[in-house]
Amino acid sequence: MQLHGFSHTGTDWAAITAGGVAPDLLEGNAQPAIAGYRLSRRIGEGRRSTVWLAHGRQGAVALKLVDRAEATGLAHEYETAAIFAHPNILRVLEQGRAGGIAYLAMEYASGGTLAAYLGRPLAPEFVLPLLRQAALALTRLHAANCVHRDLKPANFLLRADGSLVLADFGLVTAAGARDAAARPGALFGTPRYVAPEQLQGAPAQPAADVYSLGVLLHELLCGRPPFGGETLMEVLSQHLVAAVPRLPPALAALQPLAEAMLAKDAAKRLPDARAVLQRIDALAGAFVPPVPPAGAAGKRWNP
Repeated sequence: MQLHGFSHTGTDWAAITAGGVAPDLLEGNAQPAIAGYRLSRRIGEGRRSTVWLAHGRQGAVALKLVDRAEATGLAHEYETAAIFAHPNILRVLEQGRAGGIAYLAMEYASGGTLAAYLGRPLAPEFVLPLLRQAALALTRLHAANCVHRDLKPANFLLRADGSLVLADFGLVTAAGARDAAARPGALFGTPRYVAPEQLQGAPAQPAADVYSLGVLLHELLCGRPPFGGETLMEVLSQHLVAAVPRLPPALAALQPLAEAMLAKDAAKRLPDARAVLQRIDALAGAFVPPVPPAGAAGKRWNP
């Protein structure tokens, strides 16, 4: 199986606020100079980028830096995120160039990423409000007939108030668009969260995002992904053929939701994020505490 696009979507948001040290973007150890910004420390990295905590006229920002040769990709990321502006989507502030560097200034989400919560089961009262905010972000894309294609814990960030935002739009595509590299065995996104039809070279549809969100739901509730394996090939084959695992008895009320999001056949899966929202809201009496809408005034629910 030949893989294309494996974990190549830009920023490793799992490193944000984790204190990791990214490789130097420039030769030597000199701190990059970006007019209008005072860089504080490196807080993240990608395959071709570093992310700095910086301070400018907007206050604290996350400043993504790439070599000038990557400026076109960074401009695309800026334009895509700006088009899909939403309270649950990471805000982009500006882009520019400084010498041999291109930069993108973004909202600084100081609460880290959902990746920090993996490895232990979490209560549905914690998980479902987060899932609802993730679905709210996705409704913005799906309503425009677009697909994110790389939903994973590292691409969901938390603000200081506990609200969730979606980041990284490097693989966003129009629903139904056939990528020139897409064919059976090709992979776009991250293997643990990829939808079965994507492995078979089908054009991306919103239902593929629903599947990825279903994997995240199971992983947060159970402390482990629904489909595992010792090798990459084992993980991918589980996506194709393994039945949806049963949730613990205490979470039985959520089994229909998990199965509706993780159906192997995309035609039998919840079709888009709006359908996910409707299912979550129907469970409000059982698990979900009241959560103010994104952008509402007053104190938010804080995980």
